[in-house]
Amino acid sequence: MIFFLSYRFKITIFLTRYLILYSCAIKIVIAQPVSALSVFDGVYNEQQATQGQALYYQHCLNCHGDYLAGVDKAPPLSGPQFSSTWNNSSLETLVGRIQDMPPGKPENLSREESVEILSYMLWYNGLPIGESSLVTEPSVLSQIKFQSEQVRQ
Repeated sequence: MIFFLSYRFKITIFLTRYLILYSCAIKIVIAQPVSALSVFDGVYNEQQATQGQALYYQHCLNCHGDYLAGVDKAPPLSGPQFSSTWNNSSLETLVGRIQDMPPGKPENLSREESVEILSYMLWYNGLPIGESSLVTEPSVLSQIKFQSEQVRQ
């Protein structure tokens, strides 16, 4: 009888400790902020950037030039001016801007084509290539911010 009570007592202690540790672990996980996907995480792939380059040369070259530096009134799509203008903007905002181009003939491109051009722009701006394609879903693109510099933690 004593063995049975001792065994039951040990199980009770074990379960109590387990539940306390488990509840603490849940609190720690819940308290952690959810980190948004960053352009430094490689949000597009090489194939998408290559397709975007072809589309850029077909649709954007006349106004933005070979080096994405902008021609006449067209703003640059790379470099410090581009980075400071669009820093912390969502990729959805950038896709929307691409779809508004060219002036006087907006939404000439499909959403997928606009995302591919954006992928090329990200590549041209030196942002890392990833394994998977940049998605076209507005809700996802709204969560990814364009950043000109990676914040080191």
